[in-house]
Amino acid sequence: MPRDIGVSGESGHGTGGADGTRQPGGGRPTRRTAAPGRAAGPPAWAGGRPTRESVRESVRSARGLRPVPPGGRGPSVSEPGGQRAAAPAGSPPPGATRVARGAPCWLSLAARDVRAAEEFYGRVLGWCHVPLLGPPGKARSLMLRAGAPVGTIGSTTCESGVHAGWMPYFAVDDVDAAVGRLRDRGATVAVGPLATPAGRAAVAAGPDGAVFGLRPHAPDPRWTVGQGPVGRLELHTRDIFAAALFYGGVLGWAGPGDSCAVEYVHEQIVVRDGARRVAALTQGAAPGTEARYRWHTSFRVADVDAAAAAAVREGGRVIAPPRGSGARREAVLEDRERVPFTVLES
Repeated sequence: MPRDIGVSGESGHGTGGADGTRQPGGGRPTRRTAAPGRAAGPPAWAGGRPTRESVRESVRSARGLRPVPPGGRGPSVSEPGGQRAAAPAGSPPPGATRVARGAPCWLSLAARDVRAAEEFYGRVLGWCHVPLLGPPGKARSLMLRAGAPVGTIGSTTCESGVHAGWMPYFAVDDVDAAVGRLRDRGATVAVGPLATPAGRAAVAAGPDGAVFGLRPHAPDPRWTVGQGPVGRLELHTRDIFAAALFYGGVLGWAGPGDSCAVEYVHEQIVVRDGARRVAALTQGAAPGTEARYRWHTSFRVADVDAAAAAAVREGGRVIAPPRGSGARREAVLEDRERVPFTVLES
């Protein structure tokens, strides 16, 4: 489990680590994972090729695990006796993005040298940065492309060379309840839940060690996947169907009301916020990770070939050279600290 995982809010940043120990009674979820009180049984696609509806039904069946109280770390979103506070800390500010339940809502990168990371991404991808307030000795910046937010880069003291990479956060109604669902599934909760100026947050590892965060809402109303600088977000995993059950149950995909929808398309499980594709689950290891499974981010650039050349000049590496043409041209690069990412022609 990486030790350089950062939790980011709008005006505060902290880094935390995990000792790699799994929560008691847990293990990686399988296709037979079931909520307490339900009889474990084969998923809807057992015995044949999965269909869009069978994936939806299987994700729905993994929902509804019991919430866990905050446990004394920071202010709770609920008042004593289980009554919800009228104005909980961390409520979305006016104009905050109203993403569907379970949709990605932010990106964060923990770097050993924040200034060097700012320089690399500025010169390679054309980003600029805005320094943010944080604890003493913990540099932190908001990264922007043409005024549109990309995510935050914060400092870490990790020297092991193992990184969580660009880590996505997902929007949930109640971070503490979502952490309870994580622990019920035997997942490793590395950081939190803890209080930040933007509301409660947590960081965990899903199936095969893929690291992700939870927060109540997007910190910037302009942040999206598929439009602007963040082009794609994909989970590379050993078993997309087990992963769909895990994330669907924790994040509330395919649930009632305002939740993300899922469908099986072209050997991927696609996650949609309305008509927008916001994430995908893909079989196999992530590019440039030596058979590791993780969330992988693709960023838009004006010129893929120029970005690849700049990455080499700035001390990074080209993992997969530019291929494709026009809007389909892309390349897989690596920054100075060996964090892989893809660039897409915008």
